[in-house]
Amino acid sequence: MSKSSAATTTPPHSLQGSRSSRGLRPLALAIGLLAGAPAALAAPSASDIEKDIARAMDTFQVPGMAVAVVHQGKTWYSGGTGIAEMNTANKVDDDTLFQIASVTKAFTAAALALLVDEGKVEWDAPVIDYLPDFRMYDPWVTREFTVRDLLTHRSGLPLGAGDLLLVPQTNTTRDEVVRAMRHLKPSSSFRSEFAYDNLLFIIAGEVIAAASGMPYEDFVERELLAPIGMGDCTAGLTRVPASASKATPHLLVDGEWQITDSLANPLIAPTGGINCSAGGMALWMQFLLADGKTRNGEQLVSREQMKELFNPVTLTQSRSYLVEHAGAFLTAYALGWNVSTFYGQPVYTHGGGLWGMTTYIALLPEQDLAVFASNNLMSSAPLAVVNDIVDSFLAETSNESGKDWVAIAHDAANTRVADADSEVAQAAAERDSDSTPRLPLKDYTGTYNDPWYGNIEISLNKKGQLWFTSERSATLEGPLEHFQYDTFIARWTDTTLNADAYVSFELSPEGGVEGIQMKAVSPATDFSFDFHDLNLRYVPEEG
Repeated sequence: MSKSSAATTTPPHSLQGSRSSRGLRPLALAIGLLAGAPAALAAPSASDIEKDIARAMDTFQVPGMAVAVVHQGKTWYSGGTGIAEMNTANKVDDDTLFQIASVTKAFTAAALALLVDEGKVEWDAPVIDYLPDFRMYDPWVTREFTVRDLLTHRSGLPLGAGDLLLVPQTNTTRDEVVRAMRHLKPSSSFRSEFAYDNLLFIIAGEVIAAASGMPYEDFVERELLAPIGMGDCTAGLTRVPASASKATPHLLVDGEWQITDSLANPLIAPTGGINCSAGGMALWMQFLLADGKTRNGEQLVSREQMKELFNPVTLTQSRSYLVEHAGAFLTAYALGWNVSTFYGQPVYTHGGGLWGMTTYIALLPEQDLAVFASNNLMSSAPLAVVNDIVDSFLAETSNESGKDWVAIAHDAANTRVADADSEVAQAAAERDSDSTPRLPLKDYTGTYNDPWYGNIEISLNKKGQLWFTSERSATLEGPLEHFQYDTFIARWTDTTLNADAYVSFELSPEGGVEGIQMKAVSPATDFSFDFHDLNLRYVPEEG
């Protein structure tokens, strides 16, 4: 696999890692995470880091990857490896832009922190103070819902609620997201459980626009990215200059790379739209580890608000393999950051995934260490590389270090896929293959509406098959294959979605079709395909 040279600094062999005066340390102490600052770190060389990257890329079959490491206020490593797009000579380098997906959430939180410093936003003020049209399903929750709640995944909504407004490619606007929130039904009481959410970060972006008087993208680029020195990074894919080097998203289909569309809708900017390079992310990590100071010494975000960003709010459940291998027993979510431990040391992390792109970032404040990785494939390679590099830095301070994080991440991914395939196979084996639909196929056709999603159309194609079409997303279309009784499987024409879904028609006591319930066929389907949250009702024809 082709590989470009990486731009690096010259690292010393060992550096002191304590930073007890830093603002993040008291947060770690407050939640009982700190196991004691290490005396020294076994800092890996550039060649060691590149070996980790190469092995991860080979294991996960990654086209290209960008990696940045910051330690003691300086860029320890920053560079790119591999290709930006298959069948081209475009190599990934330090300036190649990647869609960093949900790692964007920390930028949105930091932008709000700027406005808090300016007195234009309060963390615990109701959202309706800034967006009068904002409504949740429950009127009491609407009145109590604060800016902090937008960022902490404790709304009471189920996992990924409403994400079909974002994926696959859709025509949704931000105003439509605001209006949709009132129709999304909660699955738990307000502030009682963690359930990851994307739509509320879009609402947070609208708060930024309302409070600042400028669009979210303009505010983030002018007031946050530019002062930090990240002028090449953008707050949306459509804002990337045509001349810029950017990575193209890929999927693995039958072991071969396949280019897939970038998620380009500006709608997603506040929740997953930042585009940035290894070099740009190195500056971002320096800013974070310096408690909100830029390279020229400007205190862009106050220390007080930086503490708010990393202060844990919502308890979460750690992934089992991170509990087993990193000791991540206590985990929480702050404002755009996961809070946990890695070999007993406080760590702040976030992952991101868009179709064909994945990203991972980790900050270890006690070590004055931060690591970022992104690749142009749906894979766990960024997480593996980040954890491998962190492991190397902690080699002399932890008896647990020296683990093979590439193998750990690869095994976890394979286990998830195998378990999902087994469940799909079991459902197929248990279906009543002799059953038939209770109605003629034409009786299932028509328009069906969900109040937060909009309309879908069931029709008959030229072959006499039922055909599913979404008005929200032109990509979400395909034939319905009979499964059993009145349940069919939507086989999307874009097979790279990996999101085939059960479509179950509901009949009235009189025998007519009343509605549709849906559910992803495979448990490995990305949670953003929240078909199960739809309640599609048949719309009678006028006249």
